Amino acid sequence: MASSVLKNIPLILGVVSACCTQAAIAWSIRGAEAEPSDGFERFLQTNETDDELSPSEKFAYASIPFVSGFVGFITNWLALKMTFYPVYFFGIELCGKYSRLKDQPAGCIGWQGIVPTKAAKMASMSVKLMTEKLFDVKEIFNRIEKEKAAIHMKKGFETSIGAIIDDVSDKFVISNETAWKRTELAVKQQLIDWALAELPGFTEDFMGDLIDNLDDVYDLEDMCVREMVANRQLLNDIFEDVGAKELIFIRNSGFYFGFLFGMVQLALWYFFPYGLILPVFGFVVGYLTNFIALKMIFQPVDPIMLNLGCTTVKLQGLFLKRQKQASIAFARKIVGTVLHSENIWSHMLNGPKSQEFLALLDKHVDNLTDKLVGQARPLVLAYLGEDNFDEMKIMIRENSRNQIEGIIEFMHEYTDEALDLENEIATKMAALPSKDFERVLHPVFEEDEFKLIIVGAVLGVLVGLFQQFVVFQVDWLGDE
Repeated sequence: MASSVLKNIPLILGVVSACCTQAAIAWSIRGAEAEPSDGFERFLQTNETDDELSPSEKFAYASIPFVSGFVGFITNWLALKMTFYPVYFFGIELCGKYSRLKDQPAGCIGWQGIVPTKAAKMASMSVKLMTEKLFDVKEIFNRIEKEKAAIHMKKGFETSIGAIIDDVSDKFVISNETAWKRTELAVKQQLIDWALAELPGFTEDFMGDLIDNLDDVYDLEDMCVREMVANRQLLNDIFEDVGAKELIFIRNSGFYFGFLFGMVQLALWYFFPYGLILPVFGFVVGYLTNFIALKMIFQPVDPIMLNLGCTTVKLQGLFLKRQKQASIAFARKIVGTVLHSENIWSHMLNGPKSQEFLALLDKHVDNLTDKLVGQARPLVLAYLGEDNFDEMKIMIRENSRNQIEGIIEFMHEYTDEALDLENEIATKMAALPSKDFERVLHPVFEEDEFKLIIVGAVLGVLVGLFQQFVVFQVDWLGDE
């Protein structure tokens, strides 16, 4: 019940504003020095009244709808700017970190854009939409063919495995007092060849184990949240790109709606130039231009076919009408900036689950070492000793950890191609039911749209007061 009331606060306040406007008119008429019928007599004597208006007065009256349109444009423009900017808090934090509530854009003195303020929350919402409605992460990773992965990883291994064998042999095998130096290059090359021969099996086992335990080594939501919190402008760019046409409509519609409301305001002020009409109507203009624009973008969610007799009109939120185009834009932007191979592998290597990833790598590197030692294990143990053999395996693990990022670099192009996330997201998102697709962009405004609407309303009141006391120079009772 409470949540339903909260969602309808903007509509309730709109109705209250309209009632206040009517009350202001009634109060103005009653409070004027003229008789109650004067306004209607003025209406019947418009030609005579027109002759009494000076050119400057006519200009002042004519300016009302244009000023109202300007107010509507500015309030909507300001609402958009406050949604996305400033990226970081601008103002004075009098009480340090206690100056603002968590995830709230307004401070004691200052403001931070709504989207950057709630970057973590909005990134999390976007990820939930993708993983619950668009794709399964494990299924996507299963598209990586182990044989093709081995081909690409081999290029990385070829550049790094020589260095690993050099370090290990220099510490545990090579000695100036032995005959090893005379055969070093040939033996090293043989070890490299053996390691590369085992690579397909190593890659297949490693990738299979990785996919089977993907939830243990990779957290998609954490990756997206970290990326967007670290670079808050990134989330702005995604939403501004996806909703580009809708944002332009919000801005420009402010003038058109404001101008129409201004025509009504002009008529009211011309016939009843008393009391609170200009500031109250300024409130209504500033409030409704924002409110109507936001509603037209996202409402109605499901299309409504309106039969007008000669034609049928489809009514649906403007953003929802562009579902296919917006889906393509969202997929291109989110994959190009966040969900690409370099980020994914980097998060596995350096994210909160990196230790699990490295433990998985260690296990398969140990298996590869054991395979290379093979049947010669007794001889190797006799030559090195048990302690040195274990130390050698630890050294191989550490070197592999240091080299793995460079090896995986050769996988990026193939990983992006295999996952094909851009096409997957665009296709699945375009097919979403309207009620699910609406959640792609609406949360950007929904979180604090009431605050933005009130800012517009307050600005409208200030302009109305300016018109009344400066432009028309009329007091509350209509006296000049």
